[in-house]
Amino acid sequence: MSTAIDVSVREARPDEREKAVALTVEAYRQYEPGFGPAFWEQYISNIKAQWERTEPTWRLVAEQGDKLVGAALLYPPQEGLYEKLSETIPYPEIRLLGVHPSARSKGVATSLLAECARRAKQGGYSYLGLHTSSRMPDAVRLYLSLGFEREPRYDFFAADQTTVVEAYRLTLTTVQTS
Repeated sequence: MSTAIDVSVREARPDEREKAVALTVEAYRQYEPGFGPAFWEQYISNIKAQWERTEPTWRLVAEQGDKLVGAALLYPPQEGLYEKLSETIPYPEIRLLGVHPSARSKGVATSLLAECARRAKQGGYSYLGLHTSSRMPDAVRLYLSLGFEREPRYDFFAADQTTVVEAYRLTLTTVQTS
C-alpha cells in the first residue's frame, strides 16, 4: 500500500477531536443532498458519537504540514460496534475515514488506511475491515483498488432501512504498509 510522502498519520490529541469531527463532517458533506435532512442530521450525530465513544479506539489524524487533512477511527473487535449487526466482527474495523475535500487525491486516505493496516497487523490480525455503501462510489473504488474484498456476511441496513451498509475486508498478509 503506497502512502503520500508529505502526510503524517498519528493519534489525535484530545484537544483535536472537535477539529477531527468537523473535518469528517466536511468530508462527508457531498452526500448530504442524497441523504435528506433527517438522515443527514442523524449521520452527523453518529459522527460525533463515534469520536466520543469510550471503548478502546485509535483516533487517527493525518497532517500535511500543520493542518489536519484526514481522520479515521480504528476499533479492535468488539461486541456491539454496529447496533444493527448482531455478530462481532473478529478483526479491527475502520470507521469514518474522511479526507478534507481540499486534500483529496493526494494519498491522505491511503496513508490513513496504511496506518490502520499496520496497527491491525501489529496486533496479530489477519484482516482489516470497514463498511461503506454504494452511495460512496469513490470510496468503494479506492478500497477495491487497495485490495479490499466484499464480506457480505457482515452487511446490514442503514437507519434509512434502504441503504445496504456493505462490509469489506483486506487480507493483511499481503499488504505492504511502508
